[in-house]
Amino acid sequence: MAVFSHPKLMLLIPVAVAIMFLAIRKDFVKLKGDRWAFYQKVKVRRRLVIFALRSAVVALLIAALAQPVALRQELSSGDPSLTILVDRSRSFDLFDRTEADKQKEELGDNMPVSIRQIAAPDKSAIGDELLAAMLGNDNLLLVSDGRVTSGRSLGDVMVVASSINSTINSLYLEPVKTDLALKVEGPRITTVGIDNEFLVRIDETKPQNSMPLGYNVVVTLDGEKVVDETSSGTNAFRFSRKLDEGYHRIVAQLNAADFIQDNNIFYKTVKVEKKPKVLLISKKNSPLEGLFSPLYDLSIAQSLNEVGLSGYSAVVLNDMPANEVDADKLSSFIDDGNGIVVVGGRSSYDKGSYKGTFLENLLPVNVGSGEEASKKFVNVVLLIDISGSTGEGFSTTSSATVEEVEKALALGLVSDLRPEDRVGIVAFNVEPRTVAELERLSANRNELLSKVPRLVYTGSTLISEGLRGARQMLRDVDGSKNIVLLSDGKSGSMGEDLIAARYASELGMKVYAVGVGEGTNSEHMQAIAKAGSGVYFEPTEAQQLRIIFGSAEAAPTDKMKLEKLNNNHFITRNVKLNARLAGFNQVVPKPNADVLVATAENRPVITVWRFGLGRIVSLATDDGSGWAAELLNRENSALVTRTMNWAIGDLGRNKRFDVTARDAFLGDEFEVDVTADSMPSDARMPFSKTGERLYSAQLEADKTGWYSFFDATAAANYPLELLSTGYDPDLAVLVQVTGGETFRPGQSDEILQKVRDDSKRLVTRQKSLAWIPLIIALVVFLLDIAIRKLWEGAENKVA
Repeated sequence: MAVFSHPKLMLLIPVAVAIMFLAIRKDFVKLKGDRWAFYQKVKVRRRLVIFALRSAVVALLIAALAQPVALRQELSSGDPSLTILVDRSRSFDLFDRTEADKQKEELGDNMPVSIRQIAAPDKSAIGDELLAAMLGNDNLLLVSDGRVTSGRSLGDVMVVASSINSTINSLYLEPVKTDLALKVEGPRITTVGIDNEFLVRIDETKPQNSMPLGYNVVVTLDGEKVVDETSSGTNAFRFSRKLDEGYHRIVAQLNAADFIQDNNIFYKTVKVEKKPKVLLISKKNSPLEGLFSPLYDLSIAQSLNEVGLSGYSAVVLNDMPANEVDADKLSSFIDDGNGIVVVGGRSSYDKGSYKGTFLENLLPVNVGSGEEASKKFVNVVLLIDISGSTGEGFSTTSSATVEEVEKALALGLVSDLRPEDRVGIVAFNVEPRTVAELERLSANRNELLSKVPRLVYTGSTLISEGLRGARQMLRDVDGSKNIVLLSDGKSGSMGEDLIAARYASELGMKVYAVGVGEGTNSEHMQAIAKAGSGVYFEPTEAQQLRIIFGSAEAAPTDKMKLEKLNNNHFITRNVKLNARLAGFNQVVPKPNADVLVATAENRPVITVWRFGLGRIVSLATDDGSGWAAELLNRENSALVTRTMNWAIGDLGRNKRFDVTARDAFLGDEFEVDVTADSMPSDARMPFSKTGERLYSAQLEADKTGWYSFFDATAAANYPLELLSTGYDPDLAVLVQVTGGETFRPGQSDEILQKVRDDSKRLVTRQKSLAWIPLIIALVVFLLDIAIRKLWEGAENKVA
């Protein structure tokens, strides 16, 4: 194939030809008479010939300057070589590093092999180390557990490696030593009177086929023993306590003969605040009084005009008509970072003349029963992960694969949506593939139901590429634009995934993520859904999508039953809900609001959003005195108190002086926030102003134990490197993005063959063709001279 190295130079040809045309037609000497008229006719014909010849010469010379070349692709065997990267972090001390030396010895006779140490004992910046080691068109063997504790993520680095043709393989090793890692989970900040639950977790990493290691775990809370258990292997223990105001210290101690002793002790601090001040505005006795009184410093008034709002963290408007609410006063209250909960009833929302008022502007909902415009035209792209990792088992208790569950979920969604909804399917691994174009289900339901079961699963995973394909399908359609991602989240482009989801959101699309399989990277899938202004669901929750999309045919017969539409929000996370309503107010969510709870036919009940610095909740049913009695019973009331706690937000913002310090790991930094009227001072660290009356500083944790910051306490634990040990299963998936594989000890011949195969490169060679237009130009130039000589000879004979 022939191409020009500098094709833009060819644009000079018409310019040069035009200049020559103007020059050649110019008469510099003018003669008169009949002879001149005859000569003029002859001259025009000759000039046209000369113009054609010289235009050809100029065009050929410009073509030569543009450097035409012939491209020829050849398969080059290359120079096979291998760089072995060995993890020297402490978490990898559980494995036999000498396997790297064995691989070098076995492979060194057949190709150049070098070993390079990566990571630090207490910090694994494996992604950064890989990036520094990659040269392009090279082969690397990573000998590591794949646990990254700092720097760039492995997923992002693998994408870079793929782009520069660096192949990264990994060597899977079984642990040769046993280790137990201890940690305590529970609330960081809580309030007086709350029953707080804590989880003490022990995770074991051990050699294959070895017996679980026995241990004794003791946990103290402010010196009082709360857990004393003997067990073995991976396990968890719970305890709960109500705590007084102030800072409390939890120490968990593991007594075991495991390999790493540093991660056998864990420190945790809990900050307990006074009950926040809450104002309930209600013209009647309300069941909310009994629910809120034990939890908050509750004040009650019949009118907002009766009280000042200074010092309160949240205001609850219970069934108040618009003409009795001073919206300007509430707006100033919200601007200070406080919260508002607007409870419905027979005198509020659509029954309280909220429509068109300033109060409605503050709310996350519009008042009325009109169907959301976006629900009239629903567009859904099912984005199905068909990478090789989805061929793994769905769970240890099921024989189904992730692939089979994905197909079943996709078929279920197709069956649940309305005939007028438009549905398309995009499948992806490292690139998107359109399975079915976006059409109304009434026209393509059978096509979708037949194509999904025939999908073939293979290759690596780049969710960002799948999102790109889904965006293209939805870009120019009217109505709501929804992407439903079905995947295990094991992507090789984690940073790019979030950028792609955020871009989809900016284009007016929503990305809903459904995690499939026990090995799902649920944290990443939740991040994708959040970036895409959507919601993350477990497979068992996927039926909630039909409520979100307004599928009337799929709605249960009990239309007043409450359903959680988002299980990952603070308000709904791990909260059980089993309630029915007897009535509700008619509202429609605004575009940027989050609907957390709705009826089975998608009537919003709990909708939230942030308004400036404040938080606003719409509870579009009553206070439990009539319509929502089940919502306030013992089984479901946690949802209402969680709603209240979310609206309250930061418990320390209304204090004159408050300190919050977060626990840290050894080698990382404490984050210290101080609320004060002036800049605080601490000789160990400089503070900077980060907000109104808010100052922040950082201090490195250089030893484990307790630290004091003014009147606050924080804990420093063992290095983050020791929190999770063992081989990261995602590593095997990530190396596939670069075309790499995961090998085991004893597979030196397979590694050698892989490196040789990957060293073969398709090389494009160039051969200059500039001599061709030059020779042709010379021939044409000589022809020009010869023709002019003939003309001159003919003129001399006539003369």
